[in-house]
Amino acid sequence: MRILKQEIYFPIIVGIHFIFWAIDLYFYAGNFTEVSSDTLLFGELTDTTWKNPHRILGEVFSSWVVTVFAFNFLMATRARWIENLFGGLDKMYLVHRRSGIIAVVLLLAHFIVVPRDLVAFNAGKLLGFYAFILILLGVLLSAAPIFKRKISYHKWLNFHKLMGVFYVLGVIHGILVLSLIKELPITRVYVFGMAFIGIGAWLYKAFFFKLFNKKLGYTIVSIRKMDASIVEIEMKANTKKLDYKAGQFAFFTFPSIRKGEQHPFTISSHPNDENLVITVKSLGDFTEKMIKDLQVGEAVFVEGPYGKFSSAYSKEKEQVWIAGGIGITPFVSLIKDFYTQKVTLYWSVSSKSEAVYKSYFEEIAAQHPLFDFVLWNSDQRGYLSVEDLSLRNPETKSYLICGPSGLKSAITKKLLQENVKRAAIYDEEFAFR
Repeated sequence: MRILKQEIYFPIIVGIHFIFWAIDLYFYAGNFTEVSSDTLLFGELTDTTWKNPHRILGEVFSSWVVTVFAFNFLMATRARWIENLFGGLDKMYLVHRRSGIIAVVLLLAHFIVVPRDLVAFNAGKLLGFYAFILILLGVLLSAAPIFKRKISYHKWLNFHKLMGVFYVLGVIHGILVLSLIKELPITRVYVFGMAFIGIGAWLYKAFFFKLFNKKLGYTIVSIRKMDASIVEIEMKANTKKLDYKAGQFAFFTFPSIRKGEQHPFTISSHPNDENLVITVKSLGDFTEKMIKDLQVGEAVFVEGPYGKFSSAYSKEKEQVWIAGGIGITPFVSLIKDFYTQKVTLYWSVSSKSEAVYKSYFEEIAAQHPLFDFVLWNSDQRGYLSVEDLSLRNPETKSYLICGPSGLKSAITKKLLQENVKRAAIYDEEFAFR
């Protein structure tokens, strides 16, 4: 499966800019001049040509900011072709999150380096300052761990939606102020073209997304408490069923908990099952409220499916599945598919009491000679490692991993050291925010 990973995505963004800027600057024959400008840290520029590094670097940074945010707004539309490009919505949101952080660093660099024209007052300067502060604040609240822990999801989401407004202010700033970009034909078309694509994507997501992405109506038919913090919620379609594949997830809205607020949950039922099932663990205020307050008969709205976490990519190979905690949910569905090669599932839990699907997988393992199940309780056995898997010829197998980032990164790093190709390791991101 060929996908656009972050290791490829960011160099492409940087490379395109360097090519466009290099071509335009090489052929530029204009007389752009800093008649009277100042910089934040490097003093004033008087009758200075466009070749000064402050102007070039400052505007290169700003053009990166504009286009990186434009691509981020495109990602937020959840368009299928974009999800396919990144190999799953979870992977796309990982790039989206890191892009926002990189864009803020570039925005800071632009603010520090770029010259400010002192010849005349321009409303664009004021808009630029406000856009800078608001975007900086928006990304800090969206990405900084301390704020993500303290701000409830629905408040975080509502503020995050305002990023489009801040972006529009920044684009208007770029149109109004004196800039070298306006003098360069290729760079001008690319930067402002991407800016308006980004604005269009934000407008679509903010005002038209619900018109083109109809949610499917479901009704809760059973709520099974599996332990003190985990429940299994079964839903029956009111009319049309969700068409999904084993291992995928969807966005669920529970109006009785909070109207209009969506949350992603991996589907633990199989496409051949009559009803839709998700397994929910209390990991925050919303899931805690779900477990406590949801009732049979209540309405649910479902949007999806999303995700590319599937065993179908390598059924010709022996597979090793590794789950951490509630990361077991996609495997509850995947195990119901048909396999011609051996599958071994390792499930790492803090203690055996958390293994709510233990008997389910043990029963399947007893009936199917090609499926083995190993429960790993870390309170007695320590953290699960590749050495604990006792793999023979690890490079000949494929791996599916779902769980906390620490487990995934440790297992993946060691597998790569064991000459397993990165393309043979499939994982799913555990958190979007």
